[in-house]
Amino acid sequence: MSASTVDAESAGTDELVAAMAQLAATATSGPDLPLPRHSEPAAGLRQFGTLAEVLAVLDLAGDVTPPVPVRSLPNAFGGVLGAQQLAQQIVLAERLAPGRSVQTLHAVFPNPSRWERPVDADFEWLQAGRTFANLTLTFRQDGRAISRSDVLLAADGPDFVRHEPDRPEGWTGPEAARPVDHPMMPWEVRTGPGPTPFSVDHWQRIPAAPDDPTVARALAAYASEPLLVPRVMADHVARGEVRIAPGSRLAANIIAETVTFVEELDAREWHLVRVSSPHAGRGRVLGRGEVFRADGRLCAVFECVAMLRVLPPRPEEV
Repeated sequence: MSASTVDAESAGTDELVAAMAQLAATATSGPDLPLPRHSEPAAGLRQFGTLAEVLAVLDLAGDVTPPVPVRSLPNAFGGVLGAQQLAQQIVLAERLAPGRSVQTLHAVFPNPSRWERPVDADFEWLQAGRTFANLTLTFRQDGRAISRSDVLLAADGPDFVRHEPDRPEGWTGPEAARPVDHPMMPWEVRTGPGPTPFSVDHWQRIPAAPDDPTVARALAAYASEPLLVPRVMADHVARGEVRIAPGSRLAANIIAETVTFVEELDAREWHLVRVSSPHAGRGRVLGRGEVFRADGRLCAVFECVAMLRVLPPRPEEV
């Protein structure tokens, strides 16, 4: 399972809710709240790493023979970040298929992981032609799959027809958003409330990012993954709708995400990652989102499914 949200298997519920509220990073957020404890004592919601460290784990070559060693970002959640895996899968797929870019990627996160343990990537070609290519990427730890993605790549062609959406509802631009320090994103971030309940507008730009469309797509996917569950959880907390019995545990993870790219994006310029949740229930949360350039042009869409449920206390704690 993805580790971009807090793994409540080893965290106190009250601390978890507080950390999620802080991770939502909206314009109404208050001072830093404590991060849940894991195998090591937490030291607060500071950034997990630098931009150089994020770019280092994305430095993957295409002229390789599987299994490919994959580096992981150290983090306070304990697992291999789902955001990191999405980004790495985009980079690795495009390095393996030069001249083509990711059109759509669907990833699932079936098993938990630990960031400090080795991770290997395997790949299987389903088809590779002059225009399209399809492959499957599997990330494994200790012989067990921690994520798998089906990837469609393609070379660009001339327009036969074209239509695009208008600038989205509630557009204000990054100037109207509030600067925040997001613990998973060591670059410029500004956030504000989205146009609907359970939504957030996340503006970002990364001036020091390389001039590389592949990395730009990877960083956009990276930013799309950790926003949903904290936003939904924080809004339900604010509404007084969260009821958790003492001693219970909260399981919260992204378990699947699909990202589809439609236009090029420059990570060094302001762009908006808008996330909303039309439904939560049955122990799951559905999230949808879009990535827009600052001029309002749509660049990507994504959809994710998260697990969000209360678990009973551990037997030894009863």
